[in-house]
Amino acid sequence: MKTIFKYLDFKTLLIVALVIVILILRSCSSNGDKKDDIIKVDGKKYIVVKHEIDTVYQTTVQTVYKEGKTIFKDVPVYVNVPANVDTLNILKDYYTKVTYKDTLHLKDSLGYISVIDTIFNNKILNRVWDSHVNKITINDKIYLKDLPKTQLYFGGVLGFDKVNIVNFAGPSFILKTKKDHMYSLGIGYSNDQTVSIQGGVYWKIKLKK
Repeated sequence: MKTIFKYLDFKTLLIVALVIVILILRSCSSNGDKKDDIIKVDGKKYIVVKHEIDTVYQTTVQTVYKEGKTIFKDVPVYVNVPANVDTLNILKDYYTKVTYKDTLHLKDSLGYISVIDTIFNNKILNRVWDSHVNKITINDKIYLKDLPKTQLYFGGVLGFDKVNIVNFAGPSFILKTKKDHMYSLGIGYSNDQTVSIQGGVYWKIKLKK
């Protein structure tokens, strides 16, 4: 490798380094196969980390009791009484308390309303309204994070050994992609005035918490 670099000047090495950087940038321009959900908040784009929807039902119970005499009664319509009627059965029904129950179930899990009517002496003795209506509260939470960005770092590289102490020095670039991959590229001089190029590739290791 050193023999090859003897026939290359600094400008040629710099051009080669720039070509490598361009190729790396183009290869990292894709976001990958998995597409994140992105929304805008105040004109700025964010990635949706988690979306939670929690529905809470709070039941409101109300019971209303009404006397029969307070309930509106329409004008009665009289019909002719047959001659052959069972008077005993009529009197028995007249003095019997009969209870009627009905329930109305509301749509969309809103609850129900029940009505209980008590009939005595051919009249409504009392009425009970019993309502169980749900108050629905929807908690919609969205957790966001900033969009990943490609980042470029500039610095320097130094090499050491026991004989020459500093045996290599030069500038270095590190490119961090949106997928947290890192690529390094450095150009340096050694003690024997040999120009060389160094490169590296790094992947992020996810450690358990």
